[in-house]
Amino acid sequence: MGVSADTSCMKEKILNPKTYKDLVTTKPQPVQIPGIMGKVVDFFSYGVWLPVIGRLFRCSFFVVCCALNRYRRKGAYGKFYQLLLECLSRPTFRGNRAYQWWYLMRFGVAVAQERQIHWLIRDVVLEDNLTLLGNLGPRPLQGYDVAYSFVGYSLWLFERGDIWGAINMVKLSQQADETWGYPEYLHGWYGLFTTGVDSVDHFSRAVHIDWSFLQRMKHDKTCRQHPTVLHEVQRRSLVSK
Repeated sequence: MGVSADTSCMKEKILNPKTYKDLVTTKPQPVQIPGIMGKVVDFFSYGVWLPVIGRLFRCSFFVVCCALNRYRRKGAYGKFYQLLLECLSRPTFRGNRAYQWWYLMRFGVAVAQERQIHWLIRDVVLEDNLTLLGNLGPRPLQGYDVAYSFVGYSLWLFERGDIWGAINMVKLSQQADETWGYPEYLHGWYGLFTTGVDSVDHFSRAVHIDWSFLQRMKHDKTCRQHPTVLHEVQRRSLVSK
């Protein structure tokens, strides 16, 4: 068996303006270590907090992922985030290892979202720490892991009533991964709560990327309260087809 560092996929539900009920569906990006090496990495992962040698173990992406996954499975979230924040705060996973830094960040954001979805547990201080670290994260801001992370920051801000802060974050998500329609959809959805945002344009882009977003709009209670927007998105989508 391999060692998987990935979180389980979030279940898609209808988006509620107060919760993460319709959070993003993750693209599987598992870290797998087959055979004897997987067992060795798993063994080393128990020593991440040992004096001296533990510091070396915390420099190994695979050891860190294995330790994080074990903490998550056991519900040891205090240790999970202690290790995660330690790794994200140090330069180890930056530079030519930036893709590993953003993988770890996505893992951390996904677990925070998972706890909120299933157990209604929020940690505002943790959200602030992850958001701050993400804004200071390694450049360039490109790739799905980056996009997912900024969607998480965006939703946290929206839940606090900071709509324009949420919009600024989701814009960075859109730029990070233009092949993922959810940030466009979310940008359009935010526009239903404020002025100055062309919701039709963003919804239409999301549908162009992934046709299923049209069905998502039809089932979303907030979208159904704006039939003109829904009708125009349908019209543009049919025309583009």
